[in-house]
Amino acid sequence: MRIHEALARASQFTAPRWRAARDEGREDEMRIWHYVDEHISFINGTGQAYQFEDYLERTAPSSRPYVSAALGARGDATSAKAMALLFRVLDETVAPEQKQLALILIGLIDFMADTDQVDDFEDYFGNRLEYTPLAIASFTTRDEARAWLEGLTEPPSPTRILIGDEYHQLWTSREDGTRDISRDYVLEPYLEALIARGLPPVMPSFDTRPQAEEWLNHHPASPFAFVSIAGEHYLAVRHKRLNRHTFHPVASTLKEWEEEKKRAAERQRELDAE
Repeated sequence: MRIHEALARASQFTAPRWRAARDEGREDEMRIWHYVDEHISFINGTGQAYQFEDYLERTAPSSRPYVSAALGARGDATSAKAMALLFRVLDETVAPEQKQLALILIGLIDFMADTDQVDDFEDYFGNRLEYTPLAIASFTTRDEARAWLEGLTEPPSPTRILIGDEYHQLWTSREDGTRDISRDYVLEPYLEALIARGLPPVMPSFDTRPQAEEWLNHHPASPFAFVSIAGEHYLAVRHKRLNRHTFHPVASTLKEWEEEKKRAAERQRELDAE
């Protein structure tokens, strides 16, 4: 089973257990399943799937699963609860494939601890709603991004990057050597939802983008803010991890998003017809 498929199945493993905890009113367990599942989102969002695959191969248990010593050293209550829950489910699970998925989830928590990423993950988990969709790097041009990608021995995959003000999806494959960058419309639904509530009646106004950038350096968006530049409305988006803002013209961005939704619907109709 390839790692991307394994992670997708591991998420499917958590989903019914989260729903069962919700339906039975076990709120603490429900939160722990959510906590476990968000490790998958974090690994995918930061492009660490292949690194995690290598880690699993190095720590493959001969009998009982490996448990990171770093977890005990931290004394982190949530990680400890998550590990206890996963071990209980592992012991209760009979089907070999399901046991394997439980082991992958145990490995995810160990991986975070052994690579000293627990604090980074906790920040991601606790503040995700306050952050924009994750991007791991920022480039001025596509050529610059492509040169960076081609120069990496072990590129991150899958993950998002910024080229100019736009999100792009980065994908690489160990199996066939594919490396690709494509436009990703992850931000546009956020803008559409914000506009549905209506533009703020008053917003900061600037003559030029550099003026807006300078102001936002001292008044960062949290994570979104509408501004006016030369009479045009923009959504300013703060990318805290990259220490920058991107600017998205409201009218043209929404128009492009509508066109992309039409293209996606047409692609789906063609697939359905095949």
